[in-house]
Amino acid sequence: MRRRTFLTGATTVTGLAAFTPALLASATATARTTAEPAAALTAPRVLSERATAAGVLVRPERRFDVVSVSLDPGSSAEGAALRFETADGALGDWQDLHFHTAGPEHLEPSASAMARAPQGATGYEVRGADGADLTALNLHDGEELRLGGRERVALSAAEEGVTTLSGTSEVRLLTRAGWGADESLRFDEDGNDLWPAQFHPVQALTVHHTAMATTDDHAADMRAVYHLHAAQQAWGDVGYHLLIDPEGVVYEGRHSGGGVPVFRAEPVAGEAESVTAGHAFGFNHGNIGVCLLGDFTDELPTRAAQDALVDVLRVLAAVTGVDPAERIVYVHPDTGAETGQEALARHRDWLQTECPGNAFSEAFDTAIRQRVVDGLR
Repeated sequence: MRRRTFLTGATTVTGLAAFTPALLASATATARTTAEPAAALTAPRVLSERATAAGVLVRPERRFDVVSVSLDPGSSAEGAALRFETADGALGDWQDLHFHTAGPEHLEPSASAMARAPQGATGYEVRGADGADLTALNLHDGEELRLGGRERVALSAAEEGVTTLSGTSEVRLLTRAGWGADESLRFDEDGNDLWPAQFHPVQALTVHHTAMATTDDHAADMRAVYHLHAAQQAWGDVGYHLLIDPEGVVYEGRHSGGGVPVFRAEPVAGEAESVTAGHAFGFNHGNIGVCLLGDFTDELPTRAAQDALVDVLRVLAAVTGVDPAERIVYVHPDTGAETGQEALARHRDWLQTECPGNAFSEAFDTAIRQRVVDGLR
């Protein structure tokens, strides 16, 4: 395999990298920020209204776009479903809730599900989830937040002397400021970081779905996921490193604080360290989580989303040295526990969950994994 470099700018400085057998051979990587100029960005604050009365009709006081259902750690909600009341007082069909169990390593894992409210919905009812925390979210009518920084950054990986891998070698990210992250949610009342960053060498890449039908405003969908994780589940941040919408737009997730999304600093293949997120409890350290916005239980992601996912995974593999064709022995850096796993995995490969959806999971090897591998060979 030819050498690859990673950069976020037009200038590349290469250096020799060390590798283990599970990593791509003969790769180097560096990074320099390439971004659009800073802009005056704004986004509405997410408004939330909580309830705990499962089994009864809940009518929020304000208009709402999404309903989230969060379970206490260890609780079960098999067969849980939700339905909406429309403006004419009619109740819609029951929708199964697909719960996602995740969380930071320092907290108990928790399960949550989200459902998109139809336009004009006046109420909702949840069954089969006694004691759950129910929250209606309004994603558009809150006060405007002023957000500083750049709207987009670009990350790219290229073989020496070649402008692309097999396909694109550049991934453009909508930054946290670009999609409207309310950074105040990361801190307590005294200004302490609720989820201080930890970094570990990258061992694996894992794919997820949000299990929620998207709205027409995907930046708002991002704010809904962020609010669920950071505020409602009290993690202090979103649990994924990167997210992708149906149009193929890629979003920066978990705050890294290092100037480079996902990583501590300029990533060097075989030595790259990612910030620990909360997408695969027990296997979060050194495991980069990429999540598709949408529910792929019964249908596949759009072609644009699949193409973007392949591009993201190719760049991440080139950057980190993780070989998507290999099985690895994942080693938990705190406990030393070893787990055999695919280097490029689905959430369900690590834990008992439907994620990233039954339909998508069945097609994953050919639709995603093989395309990523082919682009790196």
